[in-house]
Amino acid sequence: MKVIDVSAKDHVERDLMLLCVNAAPGRKRSEVCELVEIFRGKIVDVGPDEVMIELSGRETKIEAFIERMRPYGISELVRTGRIAMVRGKGSDDVSALSELAAKSS
Repeated sequence: MKVIDVSAKDHVERDLMLLCVNAAPGRKRSEVCELVEIFRGKIVDVGPDEVMIELSGRETKIEAFIERMRPYGISELVRTGRIAMVRGKGSDDVSALSELAAKSS
């Protein structure tokens, strides 16, 4: 495994989160669905009284969404933390990672 600091390079970074929130059918569930849409998330599972939501984006977006969901009652939440890749194929680090991946297979 190799870790590369890409913060000084042109890169794309994201966090990924799965969240279960209380959302009984009716008005409460409709409000949650509307917020999911606004934040460009996805409902990946629906239960009788809760929904599971997938959301990816910058850390500030994830944090803002969590704050909007707190009043509904978050029952479970998991996050990946920040992940990133350098933009473009010409990067030396990208080439090195490609070679490393090929050797591992």
